[in-house]
Amino acid sequence: MAETTQILDIPLEKLTVSKFNVRRETGDISELVESIKAVGILQPLIVRPIGDKYEIIVGSRRFAAAKKANIKTIPAIVKEMSDDEAIVESLSENIQRGDLEIEEIANAYNTIRQLDPKRWTQSAFAGKIGKSQEWLSAILTAYYTVIKLRQAGKRYRAGIRPTREEREKGVLPYRVLAGVEFALRSEEVRKVYPEEKIDEVRVMLVEAIKELDYDDAKRVIDYFKMYPEKPIEEVRDMALARKTGIELKTYVPAGVMRKVEETAEQIGKPVEVILPTILERGIEEEARKVEVERLLEKAPRYVIEAAHKMASTMTPRVVKKILELPEEKQKDIIEWIERQRLTEEEALSQIEYMKVEVSTHSAEEIEKIRERYEKLKEDIKGKLETPEARERGELFRNWTSHIAVTGILDSMYCPICKSKKLGWICHGLTIEDALSEAERKYKEAGGRKDDRTLPPRLA
Repeated sequence: MAETTQILDIPLEKLTVSKFNVRRETGDISELVESIKAVGILQPLIVRPIGDKYEIIVGSRRFAAAKKANIKTIPAIVKEMSDDEAIVESLSENIQRGDLEIEEIANAYNTIRQLDPKRWTQSAFAGKIGKSQEWLSAILTAYYTVIKLRQAGKRYRAGIRPTREEREKGVLPYRVLAGVEFALRSEEVRKVYPEEKIDEVRVMLVEAIKELDYDDAKRVIDYFKMYPEKPIEEVRDMALARKTGIELKTYVPAGVMRKVEETAEQIGKPVEVILPTILERGIEEEARKVEVERLLEKAPRYVIEAAHKMASTMTPRVVKKILELPEEKQKDIIEWIERQRLTEEEALSQIEYMKVEVSTHSAEEIEKIRERYEKLKEDIKGKLETPEARERGELFRNWTSHIAVTGILDSMYCPICKSKKLGWICHGLTIEDALSEAERKYKEAGGRKDDRTLPPRLA
């Protein structure tokens, strides 16, 4: 669909939240209400026209807050959009803010998939919103797991990075839930459990790992795939007991040991439980650093400096992908990663975008376009300078001035009798009659019959 865009102040009664707006819950908007009362709405909504009203594609929380703040109109960017364009627009905007629920993302994909199954594959949809197909697959798999658990009477939810408090309320990391489902679909597990037992096993596995951190939960899932014939509780004990298989006796400096003990106290676990994890992560971190340094051996200076400055993001995968780009794009992506403070996953997605080559017009084509533009500009200028065009311009300004005056005079009346009978004395016209006459004369002079750029008529 060809996109046309304009910004309008729209009365709230003309706005409704679109069914293609991916956000389903507004959450706590009390602070947003107070902010709108104090400074107004700083960022316009994104809406699409439907008849003489508008559907909100992005900004349902601002809309709800504006109603509570008793705001009469709200600024909005008006775009012509198809249904699938509306879903992509809503999802892209909200993902950038990072506050969407997993279920809202999954429902958005399922909705757009129904509109055009051949077009909206996982890969196509993920690319449109700036994510990888693997990311979307994990989201959808986690959502499927949640649905299956609810059907079994377990009220779990999926989250991106749930806090400890959220974990206690049944919100589990989507990567953990996706890992459970992938394990249940594995050939090793299917050899042991028939289809009718899978739902029961899913519940038992999730119950066994629900309180574990991501690394421990992943380890239990991996062990479950290796030993599906064993009871799940036994598999859990095996996985956690074998995080390190060798008794280690060594001297640890007092300062280091103190930090370990403080960390153990903060997370509520014994030192002997967290120490193997610390060692394992330390080894992985050193291996990562070694791989990054190997990749940087022949890298440009600016890539080396960025890798040292943003070590958490500049992993071996990211550095390798950056070095595959042309030199000018390497500088662009590094600047973007630093300015936006991207995570590893976000950086990888942005690099994939930068690999796409955008075709440009040749110098000859650009010159032809410029010549056509200059000719069109001269044609328009000539038409605007004719007596007829000047007359229509005067009539148009007269009409729109009446519209503006009508709105201003709406709140005025005679201070003695409160009459609102204002108008043109010369011809005995009321303001309303004058407005209608000005409109008629403009249109008779060849003005547009359907001018959507005009402000709404105010009674």
